[in-house]
Amino acid sequence: MRKWKITALLSLALGVAGVVWGFAQEKKAAGFFELRVYTAEPGKRDALAARFADRTAAIFARHGITNVGYCIPVESDPELGISAENTFIYIRGYPSKEERDKRLKAAHDDPEFKEVVTKQEADPAAKLVVKAHNIDMAPNGNHTTITLSK
Repeated sequence: MRKWKITALLSLALGVAGVVWGFAQEKKAAGFFELRVYTAEPGKRDALAARFADRTAAIFARHGITNVGYCIPVESDPELGISAENTFIYIRGYPSKEERDKRLKAAHDDPEFKEVVTKQEADPAAKLVVKAHNIDMAPNGNHTTITLSK
């Protein structure tokens, strides 16, 4: 009888641990994405990409923003207004739109962001960005495999 009780308690504990782990994994699933398309100042696309790689992506990650991917187009698409020479594109992921708003505010309020991005973009001689477009996106169907790290 005692062996049965121990087995039952162990099974219950493992079951509860599995449910808790499942809920924790569910909270990591990205439920909201942003596609950001930047037009850089002529000749400054690579400097913009380097700023993201060297500094900005780490600031975002520090505030719980998932850097899904950063890309440079390999060819231009005039219909979409994409110039391969001056376009920089990336995707960020969040648990929800509300979390996006909260985490982006925290990132933009970060002293390092203000020093690295805000200050540079305010200086006409050092400015890298002409314009930025944002497209909010939600996963569609069972084919989304991107997960958040936080």
